[in-house]
Amino acid sequence: MGSSSVAGTELETRVQQQDVLSRLGSRAIETDDPGRLLEHAADAIRASLDADHCHVLEFRSDVGQLRSRVDIGPGPELVDPTMLSTTPDSYVGYTLCAVEPVLVPEFELEERFSAPVRLVDRDIASALAVRIGSSSEPWGVLGTYATEPRAFTERDARFLENVARVLASALADGESKSKRGGVLTDEQILEMCPVGITAIDADGRIVFANEYAADALGGPASDLPGCVDEESWRFAGPDGDAVSVSELPYTRVKRTGEPVTEELLGITNDDGNRVWLSVDCLPVFDDDSFEGAICALTDVTDRKQLEGKLEEILGRIDDAFCAFDEDLRYTLVNDRAEELLEHSEAELLGNTLWEMFPEATDDPDVRESFETAIETNEPTSYQHYHEPLGNWIEGNIYPSDTGVSVYFRDITERKEYQQRLERSNERLEQFAYAASHDLQEPLRMVTSYLNLIDRRYGDDLEDDAQEFLAFAVDGAERMREMIDGLLEYSRVETHGDSFDLVDLNDVFADARQDLMVQIEETDAEISVGSLPVIEGDGNQLRQVFQNLLSNALEYSGESPPRIDVSATRDGDEWLLRVRDNGIGIESTNENRIFQVFQRVHDAEEESGSGIGLALCKRIVERHGGWIDVDSEPGTGSVFTVAFPVTNN
Repeated sequence: MGSSSVAGTELETRVQQQDVLSRLGSRAIETDDPGRLLEHAADAIRASLDADHCHVLEFRSDVGQLRSRVDIGPGPELVDPTMLSTTPDSYVGYTLCAVEPVLVPEFELEERFSAPVRLVDRDIASALAVRIGSSSEPWGVLGTYATEPRAFTERDARFLENVARVLASALADGESKSKRGGVLTDEQILEMCPVGITAIDADGRIVFANEYAADALGGPASDLPGCVDEESWRFAGPDGDAVSVSELPYTRVKRTGEPVTEELLGITNDDGNRVWLSVDCLPVFDDDSFEGAICALTDVTDRKQLEGKLEEILGRIDDAFCAFDEDLRYTLVNDRAEELLEHSEAELLGNTLWEMFPEATDDPDVRESFETAIETNEPTSYQHYHEPLGNWIEGNIYPSDTGVSVYFRDITERKEYQQRLERSNERLEQFAYAASHDLQEPLRMVTSYLNLIDRRYGDDLEDDAQEFLAFAVDGAERMREMIDGLLEYSRVETHGDSFDLVDLNDVFADARQDLMVQIEETDAEISVGSLPVIEGDGNQLRQVFQNLLSNALEYSGESPPRIDVSATRDGDEWLLRVRDNGIGIESTNENRIFQVFQRVHDAEEESGSGIGLALCKRIVERHGGWIDVDSEPGTGSVFTVAFPVTNN
């Protein structure tokens, strides 16, 4: 699994670097602004190699020194505009004379040349540099740098060499190139071009192939099959099916006189290897007579393999997956998406989301999610009821440079279960409220008559009767507390205040003041650190602190209570901890204590309704958080309450 992942990463890197070279080569052919070309190259190198800095130095043969042309990276300029020495014992001078790329894993350990002060002063630790141009006619030096010690790889070095070759082809003899009217007449520049270039005559013979084309096709033009329509090429289309000679890019160009662009073509080259090429073919005329064609060949074999792996993976995943371009046109659809959307990939490809599913246009959540993802380049998500199919869809949108990718799934069962649960909870809340409310009146009557008996006849009752009466009064009082707690529990969602910014330092101070009598009676010592500001219902949060503190005071054992309250941030959550030195809880009971009417100590040792911690849990969950406890009998407990970090 690990080696496969590494191989996939290397393949992605090669594809990305090929794209950089291809785009850079196109700019080199089209641009008449060398400075902009150098800046673009430096930016691309820094991004591709994940480096901190990149610079281009130009060799001034009239003075025998180098000067900075481009410096890309954060902070002050890496190299100032003054001339730099090209002596062999200097870093840049050594590079200017070197045959191979110069890799510096760590400047402090370098012995081949002196560490350049300008780089060390700017905390540059590692470097990779190459010469631009030939040893006999050097144009300059191309270098990239890291502020942390790093071993640039051979692959990095080859990539930088290829970029240097592209720059050399664009910069060498620029004036004479412009006079000749373009690079296509310059065989030297064609040889250095980062894409394959072939010239084909009117009879279909390959009369020229530069180095890149020869590598892709399997040999120099003289060794290649005589004509482009030779059966030995075993041409294939994007789907892998055989392509007839009449549909080849060159044949179509010859027949129509029109260019063919970005045609994906598979060939079996002279080495017997399957190669995938992106072909651009341009006709050449002389007085309206077809003379042949010029073809640009970009080797996209690695990309094709990567796409094949991706399609295989996407076909296996359980989630439906669709890829869209910048105009939200479908570019890829996996099997599960076809099933869920009830449309084949052929029906979807090339059409926009809004064309295929116009009802989604009217859903503000869907449209806003896509627009936000594209505008901010940040992932978004949405839920949408797809009326034609009668199902709920949950989508997660991930933007990229070429559009967006969407993973989505059918959540109809989950949504229906959630709705049933909400209705059930609502009915339970109504029942709890009604039951507890209706119990209040008969309970008040029982309590009133018990108190009346105690006042009128208490002195006449025997000791046993007085004890029984006390039990009855106490039971009625505890029943009242339980009913009040049940009412409070049932109203957490429906009778809570709206959320606002709440300073938990103030909330804790109020809760502490409410318990001041109990704190003084138990000789408790309470310490509290700085608490955060969150979004919430201040009254309910006060109940949470009050219940946690009250429990810590009540179950402190024989020693005076020692309670510590603190808060730390963990990612997107605030973690509040209430630590005590009380009697603790058995680990088997740690979950039970958050359930209604669940008692984990002897009833004789407890007072209260038995709803306090269940109420805390419900309030915390209403605030989007969670609560748990870590406890050990005889040592104490730590209650942890998590709340989302506010965005304000």
